[in-house]
Amino acid sequence: MRKTTTLAALAASLLLGGCSMFQFHGTVTTTKTVDGKTTTTTQEFDNWEEMKVAMDAAGKELRGTTKELLTKLTEAPPPGEVHLADLSPQLADYEGNANLDFIGNARDSGDAGFTYVQIGVPTYDAFFKSTAEFHGFVYQTRESIKQLRLSAKTALGRDYDEKMSLGEAVHAAVSVGGEAGLAVEGQLTETRELAVALAGSAPNFAQKTQGLVSSGQQLIAGAPSSITNPKTVLHLDLIVKGLGQSVRVVEDSGKLLVELARDLATLNR
Repeated sequence: MRKTTTLAALAASLLLGGCSMFQFHGTVTTTKTVDGKTTTTTQEFDNWEEMKVAMDAAGKELRGTTKELLTKLTEAPPPGEVHLADLSPQLADYEGNANLDFIGNARDSGDAGFTYVQIGVPTYDAFFKSTAEFHGFVYQTRESIKQLRLSAKTALGRDYDEKMSLGEAVHAAVSVGGEAGLAVEGQLTETRELAVALAGSAPNFAQKTQGLVSSGQQLIAGAPSSITNPKTVLHLDLIVKGLGQSVRVVEDSGKLLVELARDLATLNR
């Protein structure tokens, strides 16, 4: 029996019924193969924490596929690693900040962060790199919003309402004053500035979604004729598997990014 957490684990829908309503709803799809028969199950989640656990599980499987490729492609170019500054010049100042560089924290945790494989074929290497950057940007955005909401909740205490838009929560938090407000004031300000920078980059990443999906599909179709190194060809099935997973990451994290961007946009209201 083989159970695979599909990388559509990154698919989520954040329903924003207007600037004063914020409701999270996400899905994770898993597949299980028994004796050659595959069944698909979709789980639904209604809060960040449950979805985060599922997304982290999916990310672990993605890293597992990458690690397997890196182990087997011994003569391929060295792997690449996504850094916050790679995503946008506006994010460079936050790289290495233990409180705000969530990509760096993932790397430092020993989970391999957002490593991507290179197989020595330029078009394929560029695709794996772009996919890892896309995945990394959505992860950084998701975690930044979560951190901003947590800081707002700490400041507001019982006055915090899960239905608040991100902008409403932050505005209310910075107006609190007193010990509760002072305790998170600096972090709120810094995280809000990061969130605004992410908001500025989000449309650029969102626009890449369909192009990356199309490119990935073309690369899958062309893999048998494009990947010709005899030692690399031995692992063609695994490479195609990684390509397919990457396409799903882009498709589904792209959907999530659109909704995250809507939440970020409320910071300017």
